[in-house]
Parts: sequence; C-alpha cells; structure tokens
Amino acid sequence: MNKRDGDEGYPEKLRGLKERLRGVPKLPGVYLFKNLNGDVIYAGKAGVLRNRLRSYFQSLDRLDPKVRAMMARVEDFDYIVTAGEVEALVLESNLIKSYQPRYNILLRDDKSYPYLKITLQDDFPRLVITREKHHDDSRYFGPYVDVKALKDTVELLQELYPLRTCKILRMGRRPCLNRDLGRCAAPCTGEVDRESYRDMLVPVISFLEGDHGDLVRRLEGDMQEASRNLEFERAGRLRDYLGAVGKIGEGQKVVSESPLEADLMALAGSERERLVIIFRIRKGKLVEKDSFRLRVSLAQDKDEVLSFFIRRYYGEHRDIPREILAEHQPADGEALVAWLREQRGAKTDIKVPVRGEKRRLLDMALENAVLLWEEELRQEDGNRRILMELARLLELEVVPERIECFDISHLGGEETVGSMVVFQDGVRESKSYRRFKLEAQNNDFQAMDTVLRRRLSAGLRGEPGFLPMPDLIMVDGGLGQVNAAAAVIRDLELDIPAIGLAKKHEEVFRPGISEGIRWPRSSQVLRLLQRIRDEAHRFAIEHNRKRIRKRSLVSVLDHVPGIGERRRQELLKAFGSVERIRGASLEELAGVPGMNRRAAQAVYDFFREG
Repeated sequence: MNKRDGDEGYPEKLRGLKERLRGVPKLPGVYLFKNLNGDVIYAGKAGVLRNRLRSYFQSLDRLDPKVRAMMARVEDFDYIVTAGEVEALVLESNLIKSYQPRYNILLRDDKSYPYLKITLQDDFPRLVITREKHHDDSRYFGPYVDVKALKDTVELLQELYPLRTCKILRMGRRPCLNRDLGRCAAPCTGEVDRESYRDMLVPVISFLEGDHGDLVRRLEGDMQEASRNLEFERAGRLRDYLGAVGKIGEGQKVVSESPLEADLMALAGSERERLVIIFRIRKGKLVEKDSFRLRVSLAQDKDEVLSFFIRRYYGEHRDIPREILAEHQPADGEALVAWLREQRGAKTDIKVPVRGEKRRLLDMALENAVLLWEEELRQEDGNRRILMELARLLELEVVPERIECFDISHLGGEETVGSMVVFQDGVRESKSYRRFKLEAQNNDFQAMDTVLRRRLSAGLRGEPGFLPMPDLIMVDGGLGQVNAAAAVIRDLELDIPAIGLAKKHEEVFRPGISEGIRWPRSSQVLRLLQRIRDEAHRFAIEHNRKRIRKRSLVSVLDHVPGIGERRRQELLKAFGSVERIRGASLEELAGVPGMNRRAAQAVYDFFREG
C-alpha cells in the first residue's frame, strides 16, 4: 500500500482488519471493537458503517491519543446493521449498558434515553416522562431518542386527553389551574369518575403502542380547518405536533415496546455450510449478537440444521429465553420444546412470526446474517488466492489450507513455554491453539525439538483432542529453528513442509538453504505469514505474562496477615490481578470462598494503608 492509504507505521494486525472494510456495508448500524479475549471494548453508532470504521484505520499519528490507545488493543470488529440512525442510537445505548465497554467509559457518556410511563397502579393514572424503569405495575413506552419530539407529543396528548399531572392526588381539594385551562379532568374534585377517566387512557395507550392513524388524521383535519379560518398560529402549532408525532412514530425495531425475552435465530449459507446468527433480546432490548459456522457433512434441510444447532447451543448456554424466534420450525419440534423445558425448568416456545414487531426483528437478524455470510465468502476467496500463491512461491505439492506455527518464549531461562497457533484457510482457529510447558532452559532449538515431537507424536497416536496434521509447519525464527523443525519431521517419517520467518529482515527460510527469501513488504503472502508468526509470539508471551502476574500476586499477598496459601489461590481465582483485589469492596472480598469477614477486612485495609 502507498502512503496515501495511511499505512505507514501502522500495526500489521490493523492493516489486516483494514482489508475487511471493503466488505462492510454502507448502511446505518452499530460497530463493536473487540480485544484479544473477544471482549467488547468499544461500541459506537454510525450513519454509514463503512465510512465510520474507515476513520479509525488512519495513520496512528492522526488519531486522538485516546483513540490510538484503544486501537492498540483492537484485534477484531463486528457490526450490526439497523434500518436507520434512530435504531442505531438506541441499540448503541443498549449494548453499552450490556457490555460496559472500557473505552466507552473513557471516551463518551453513556446516554440514558427517556421513557413514557403511565401509572396504571393508580386509580387515576398520570403520564410521566422518566429515565428509569422499575418493576412496578406501570406501563412503559420507549425509549425515545428525540427528547424534544417526546415533550411536544406529551404536551399534545395532555391537550387532547386531560390527564392529571400532579404527583400527589389529594381528593376534595380546590382544583388547580390546569382544570381551568381544560387540561385536567380534575378527579381531585370528583368531576370525573374512575371508569370515565380510564376510558381516556385507551386512545393514549393505543397511540403509544404505535397506532398513530386516528391522531394524525385528527391533527391534519384541525390544521386545515385552522388555516381556512386564518388561525395561522394554531395551524403552526398543530403542524409542529404532527412533526413530533412523526418522529415518535419512527420504527425502533431494535427495541421492543413489550418486555420481550427471546432469542432470534437466522440462517444463511449453502447446503454444505451454514452461518447462524443469534440476537439475544432481554427486557425488550437487544443485548448481544453472536454467530456460528456449521459445516454440514450431508446435504440437510434447514429445519434439521436448526434443530441440531438449538440442541448444541442450549446444551452449553443455560440462559434460555421464553421464546425462540426463527424463520422456520426446526425438525423434531415437539421433542425439542420438551427438552428445552427440562433444561430451563419452564416452557420455551419456538415460533415463526409472520407479521408485526417480532417479524420485523427477525427480518433484521436475517439481513445481518446474509451480510455477514457474504463478507466471509469474500474473505475466504481472498485467502484462497493468497494460499495458492504461497504454494506456488514455495513450490508446495498442496495448497496449505492448515498452517501451524510454533514459537518458544522464556524469561532468562525461566518459565519456558512453547506455543502453537493454527490458521485454517487463512483464518485463526483459536480452539486448536495449544501451549507446551517445558523445563527451564535457554536452548531454543532443543525447546523447539521437544514441542514439535510432542505435537506430532500425539497426532500420529491419535490421542484425545487429536488435531489433523498440518499442511505446512511454520516456526518463528531463521535457518537454525527451521532446521530443528525439519529434523523432527524426518525422524518421525512425516512428509510435511516447514518454513521459518525471521523478524530481522522478514525473510522466509527453508530447511538446508542458507539464503532466505525476501518478498516485497506489500506482498499479501508475506503479510499472512507475518500475521501467523506474530499470533504465535503473542500467544506464548501472553501465557508468560499471566504466570508472572500470578507470581507477583502471591508475593504481595504473602504480606497480608491471615492470608495463607488456600486463600491466596481463591483470591487469585476470583479476581485474577492485584489491581482488581485492590479495587474490590469489603463485601466482594468477603464473598470469596474460604474468606471470612476478618480476613476480608485484613486484605481491604492492607491495600488502603499501603
């Protein structure tokens, strides 16, 4: 790439992510940045997803320091397409509250959008704007992103339907000014009975549920009448009310007006391979999106694939909702519903919505599934071309669909660890990653010999957790490391090619050939190998750092009175780092298994006195 692309001095991992931007649609939605562990560290909204994401992939020196710090931790991104910017606004708010991303807290405010509340528990309910929802008998509508339109709509409703506005209803008292203005039916004076008052709520609730037709027609008629009578001020006010009603009426598909608790399941793909997207809706809000790839050995119908997926998914995820919404019924539907009841302890319905709010939500999930599938197909096609070029350049007999890369990491001869990462079809297959703990040693060649013998011997024996043999073995290093790898392969009488990638000049080495191969820095083949090599190095270093942090944690806790080996281990398991223990409350510390109030107080005081 040239300098105009903004890639000078840019981390390799982010250049790889930047290449994905071509597949991001030019549609409104929400994007999610994720770290190495797959945790969401930032959620943002966009009117045009591709343009907004592109702004993050500039030269680092052009970015705000806070954004630069965030991008240094970004390993992946995801996105959810919505029908409009209003939906994106609300979805962003919901996901921030659900994930609590680290950089949203640092970089922006967590907005809380208002609701409309009707206090149905009162004999004479009132209409209230609120920013909090409580578990009471009130009816809530929203949230609404346009606060001005919301206030104008409430003013209109109170003008048309004289509901009380006072917080405390005191019967038998002198009526307030709103009654004299015709804006309150004055239940405090007994001028309206309970039944008649509640009859006024019916059109209000109908409007808030989305039936705007009657009110819009009424406003349009009144506005035309006002214009004919030359009452231009009133006509203008009615025009403003119409605009507010229109904004309130914008469909917010990502938020259910009812307290919906459901999982949406959408399938895309071919007969041999399927993509399943899950949208998890809790209390009417979309709180999480997940996706899975299914390789189908036989041509199976969608209903069979869906049935298999439901069994596997809810066999591992115990958060089973009241409803599962899908585009078709799964095979063995009755047996599946019975099984879900056993898992959940209550009935879960599997439904195929055909109209209304649930259908619109499912359509949104289907659109996202198709977009994600198309993006992955484009990525796979690109990776296939790169792997074919790699096979041509190295004169390999087969295209290396499965590449395993090995690295050795140690700290001054201590904590020696071997790492193995796997790339299948040019994409990380993290579930196949392995670590090999070794005795303390400074000889990297010997360590590489040990790691490769363990991995390849286990594969030959078909041990539990067996992994298929790789098409290409890669090591982080130069000629010495790749010769060590080749010696193990020969000893085990395997026919697997091996290469090494040395950091100094980014040269590719082959066994027994002293001269390395140099490809242009812009070569996509070289970039793929760099990405694999860097991932193996990261995986090894990350493990060593965790061990060092654990060691440091134990040494610090040695100085806390009453904290022995068992309690140290429990604290480590519960919090994982000194900083988290330092920031824990007394109640959190006391809640750790094996701790009591006295021990928790000792830990709490130790970090605050220090």
